[in-house]
Formats: sequence, structure tokens, C-alpha cells
Amino acid sequence: MEWTTLQHLDLRHVGRGVVPYQPHAASFHSHQALVAVAIGTYIVEFDALTGSKISALDIGAPVVRMSYSPTGGHTVVAILQDCTIRSCDFDLEQTCVLHSPEKKSEKIYSDTDVHLAMTPLQHVVFFGFHKRMSVTVVGTIEGGRAPTKIKTDLKKPIVNLACHPRLPVLYVAYADGLIRAYNIHTYAVHYTLQLENTIKLNGASAFAFHPTLEWIFVGDRRGTLLAWDVSIEKPSMIGIIQVGSQPLTSVAWLTTLRMLVTLSKDGNMKVWKTRVIVNPNRPPMPANFFETAAIESIDIPRILSQQGGEAVYPLPRIKAIEFHLKSNLAALVFTNAAIGDTSKNKTISNRERRKQLFAVLQGARGSSASVLKEKLSALGSSGILADHQLQSQLQEHHLKGHSHLTISDIARKAFLHSHFMEGHTKSAPISRLPLIAVLDTKHHLKHIPVVQPFHLELNFFNKENRVLHYPVRAFYVDGPNLMAYNLSSGLENTYKKLYNSVPGHVEYQANYLIYSKKQHLFLVAYEFSGITTEVVLYRENTEVEAVNCKSSTVKGLDAAFIGPNENQFAILDDDKTGLALFTLPGGPSHDPKEIEKAFEENQPTETSDGSIKGPTPFMFETEVDRIFSTPLGA
Repeated sequence: MEWTTLQHLDLRHVGRGVVPYQPHAASFHSHQALVAVAIGTYIVEFDALTGSKISALDIGAPVVRMSYSPTGGHTVVAILQDCTIRSCDFDLEQTCVLHSPEKKSEKIYSDTDVHLAMTPLQHVVFFGFHKRMSVTVVGTIEGGRAPTKIKTDLKKPIVNLACHPRLPVLYVAYADGLIRAYNIHTYAVHYTLQLENTIKLNGASAFAFHPTLEWIFVGDRRGTLLAWDVSIEKPSMIGIIQVGSQPLTSVAWLTTLRMLVTLSKDGNMKVWKTRVIVNPNRPPMPANFFETAAIESIDIPRILSQQGGEAVYPLPRIKAIEFHLKSNLAALVFTNAAIGDTSKNKTISNRERRKQLFAVLQGARGSSASVLKEKLSALGSSGILADHQLQSQLQEHHLKGHSHLTISDIARKAFLHSHFMEGHTKSAPISRLPLIAVLDTKHHLKHIPVVQPFHLELNFFNKENRVLHYPVRAFYVDGPNLMAYNLSSGLENTYKKLYNSVPGHVEYQANYLIYSKKQHLFLVAYEFSGITTEVVLYRENTEVEAVNCKSSTVKGLDAAFIGPNENQFAILDDDKTGLALFTLPGGPSHDPKEIEKAFEENQPTETSDGSIKGPTPFMFETEVDRIFSTPLGA
């Protein structure tokens, strides 16, 4: 798996003026595909799927921190450089001041530590300045709760705030690494997250929450990543790992991948898998809880140059990464490039970079190529070869008949690259915001929702008195469940649980959903841990008395209906070279009780009349990846 750019949000047209700007903050809507971007004194809302600009609001001062309000609507709450807190309503296209500072002259900047937390259970925002002793709470709607200072029970410097996404809990992190959980209504202490004295912490710099389990992930200012289980009366630490020496500025849980992403202050981004609890009666060992995930490290030049973008030199450092809570979507925010560098400053800067590069090359003599490559990567913007450039060099060497690149080859290429890029230094700000995702190179549609396709021919003008019956609901697959979405009311419910239980250590996903309107039959292709595949057969509930319809499974990779009456279906074998054909009892008007009787068998095999007949095997000369339904008869 690797990081890829979906599109660049073009912000060159926002706040046109003498001084060019680049985006410095971003926030995703809690469930809709919307992203708000702060650039200059503007906050701009985009459709994250199409990249279309929806609205732009000038709020009078640059944003320091911002987040969509979790209580609904298209409202962003932001702390600005003039220390005011503003609410930006994109529906009404207006802003209002929620809180003004006591000292009008007070000013903060984008690198100032300001803490902001909101709860979906109240129209309030908690905020505080770094290492102050109190938290301020204010309403997020105009005329709401007046600003109130909360004096916590501990007289210690506060270093971070966070609200639980589902429970009425406010987490306050203190400078010595201790975290207190307070009730958002009474401010009574629920519990305390604290380690023994042998493990030293500097205090939480980032929080993340698991979407279903009561797990809290904490990134510490000392570079330590921790996981806490707070579902029990006395919370316990279930995972700890040292990510690096730099503070962790961002921690985020990727719902679609079931992985954790950490970003350090130096721009280093890592992805972690959480160790699955095989025995639910025993907590996992903290030391083995986090494992490095098999995702390629992010290649900034490639991310910037994909989808019509352009690479920037020196390589920019990642300042922040924002993730959508429910989608495989992320926004990359970079540190602001130096503006207005004189040629003299550029020359001095380039000379320093070349000195630094030369020192690394000299110090890496006798080391392996992988060690040198790692040291070059650590230099960041010092004129190194990007991953995709190194791969092209490897490919070029291979085509020329050379077995591999030597250390001297890599060193020479890096040094030449640094010389070449000196004349192409782009000091202007990056005026585009990359929206990125994790791409599974072996399965490009892995995280696209598996939905039943539905459409109707709109022959309004072809036939007189034409009556079109639109489908009542659309179906999609969510984990082990077949879900029904009502097209008129927008409500969704679990239509059928296709698997009663799947072992906790098994990863699985639905690949395809096929539905026959004539036979009222679902075929859902599942893949388990990337090894085994099977197709679930389930007949739709069309009769009142047939409530407890059973589902059955057939080993296979893909499925398709055959014939004008769709009374046959084919299953593609796991090895991709075989096909099994099954025949359903009767035609489309066959008694549903007879069809139901066919599904009482555990496995479709050739039985008496009234059950599914088959399988009839067919073989292919070459491998087949997918099979498709056809309305043509045999």
C-alpha cells in the first residue's frame, strides 16, 4: 500500500493581493465529504470528492486552530491570531465572535500552542493556552453560553485538551504526562491516566479515539505513543512504543484501514497496526501492541507532482495532516516556504545544504546502500533523490545490464540532483492543498463502498401513461452486514447479518455485491485475510412468513447471474481458471417457498428438484479476474 494524491485544491484565487499565500490549516466535516481550508484571512469550504469550492468567508485574521463543530451543520469554530474565537457558518455565509480576549493587543501565531476541544453532546467549545492553569468554556452558537473559566482540581500547567467523541468526558493533559478525565457537566473527575514513575512523559501533544472500542491513543511531547483502554473501571495502558525523539504533533485513527497514523514535529509520518486481541479475556502486552504497518513512506515530491501538481524544492516539511473520520481521505498542510529570499541568501543556503550533504556522504563510507539512503532521507530538503527518482535510476541501471546501484552511484546522483535543483529553487508558497489517500496497489477498489447498482430507463416520452416504479431502497455491504438504505426517508438499517461471527484476528472485506431483481437473490463476494474468498448467497425477504431466511456460502472469487430470467448463476473459482454453474429451481414466477427450500441446504450441490442444481464445471485457458452478468440466453 502507498500514499497517493487524489486531487489538489486550488487556492491561488483566494485573497488575491501583493503577498501570495499558502493554506496553513484544514479540517474535515465529521461525516460529510467536506473540507474547510484556512488561507490568509479566509476560510474556504470545498467538496472533498470533486474539489469544487462551495463557500469562502473572510474572517479578518489568520486562523491558528480550527475544527468543524460536531453538533451539526456546516459551522467551523476557529481561534484567530488576534486571540478571538469565531464561529463561521457556511450555510448562512456569516461569522460571529464567540469570545474576545481581555487584552486587545494580545496576538498569537500558527506555531503557538493553543488547545481546542469540542463535544457532540453540547454546543460549547473548550479552549486554553499552553501551560496555563485553567480551561475556558464558551458556547458555539451566538447568544449561547457565556465564557466561563474552569479551574481544574490540579494546579499544574495544562498542555492539551480533548473531548470524547461519544461520551460526556473532557480530557485535560498536564505537563508531567498525567491525563485527567472530567465530566463535561459537573467537572467531576471520572478517572486519571497515569504511568508509573519509571516512564517519563512530557505531556500529551495529540489525542485520537477508536471509532467503536473505548481505546484512546495519546502522542507525547517526548515522542512516545500510548494506547489506553478506558472501558473498564480502572483504565489500563494496553500499548506503548517510542516513535522518535520529536514531539508527536498529530495522531489519527484511519477507520477504513484500521490503522493509526502519527506525525512528528520534524514532519516524519509513520503508520501503525494495532495488535489484535486473540484472547478477549486477556489484555494485549503493551510492548507488542503497536506494529509498523506495511505502507510505503510518504514521498513528498511525488505527492506534490501527481494529479497535475508540481514538485517544490527545497522539499517542504509536513506541518499537519488532517483525516476524515469515516473516509480514506486526508489533507496535507506544509510549513510555509521562505518568501522573498535574496539571491545572496539562496547562495548561502545552497552552500550550507551541499556541505551538509557532503558530510553525510563522507560519513557513510563503508555503509550499505540502504543505510546511506536512510541518511539521505533524514536530510529532508538538502537536495536528495526522491523515492520515485531513485526507482527510475534503479530501472535505468537494470535496463543497461547493471545488477544494482552502488553506494557511489547513489551518492553521485544525490549530489548532482542537489546541483541541478539549486537553479530550480521555488521559494513561492505552495498555493494548493493536496488531498491524499492510501492506495492498495493490488486492490484499487478496496475502500470504495460495495453498493448495489440501481437505475431505471426514463422512458417518459416514449410510452403513453408510462408509470415508473422506483426502488424503495438501495443495498450496500458494511462489514458482515447487508445494509438497506431507504431512498425516500434516508434511513438505513441492517437488512441481514450475512455472518453471525468472524474471529477477531481475521481481516475481511466485501469485494462485490450482485443482486437479481427477478430471483430476489443476493450474491456477495468476500475476501478473508487476503487468502481465502467465498460468495454468500442470500434470498431477499419477499414473504411475510419467510422472515428467517438463511444464507449459505460457496467458495469462490466472484459471481454473476446468467440468462434472461437470471435463473442461473456462475461462481469463479479461487484459482481464476475454473467456473462453477448453478441452476435455481423454476423461473422468475416460481413459488418462493420452493426457492426458500433450496436455501435450507448448507452447500449448493446437486440434489432433488426444488433445490439448487449444480455445480457444472467449466475451465478457462488463462486466468480470469472478473465475470459479469449478461441478459443473453444460452
